[in-house]
Amino acid sequence: MKKTMMFGVVALLVAALFIGNSGIFTQEAQADVDGIANVVSVNGVGSITVKPDIAYISVGVETSDADANKAQTDNSKAMNEVMAALKALGIKDDDIKTTQYSVYDRYDYIDGKQTNKTYQVTNMVQVTVRDINQVGDVIDAASLAGANSVSNIQFGIADESAAYQEALKLAMASAKGKAEAILGTFGEVVTAPSKVTETSYFSGVVRSDYAYAKAEMAVMDTPVSSGELTITANVTVEYTY
Repeated sequence: MKKTMMFGVVALLVAALFIGNSGIFTQEAQADVDGIANVVSVNGVGSITVKPDIAYISVGVETSDADANKAQTDNSKAMNEVMAALKALGIKDDDIKTTQYSVYDRYDYIDGKQTNKTYQVTNMVQVTVRDINQVGDVIDAASLAGANSVSNIQFGIADESAAYQEALKLAMASAKGKAEAILGTFGEVVTAPSKVTETSYFSGVVRSDYAYAKAEMAVMDTPVSSGELTITANVTVEYTY
């Protein structure tokens, strides 16, 4: 009887030891599966300022007449002269793109009644100016040739890739500085990041919303300032420790 009891006690002890070790093993394995690690996640922003080297200008002709055909003919004649003036400045065909052509009827209203029906024709093109110093000349030449709508001047960068990469470097340096400040408070050091995410990209565009009235078209030698552009990169960086 005593031998049987002793065997039972030993069996229980072995079972308890096995269960305890099994529990420890399971916990460690679960931690490894879950990939539990201490992580610091920071955002970094980098911006650089550059001078624009390209411009986009909306140029067009608006005509109206009681006769739809005459309104279209007048518009076509004026627009051809505008196109010729642009090309005389060296603007290439590929840099002149039609953005709007419309014909619609318009009425005046007297005492709530429609009267004086006319047809309005609008022909707009976007002109890409690759010599930033020519912007004023393009406006003046188009206006002298008959354009009575000049608006939405935009300045940009023809190739933004190099400038954006510099902004990305600054964003990464910003993130690293933040991580060093955080980890340094409890004696840890920054190593290579475990994850980097490019969160957003902003391309600076300077807009100059010129909108010339017909009477103002007579004023030539138009001064136009391109200003500066800001290109910004944003990143999220994770460091493990």
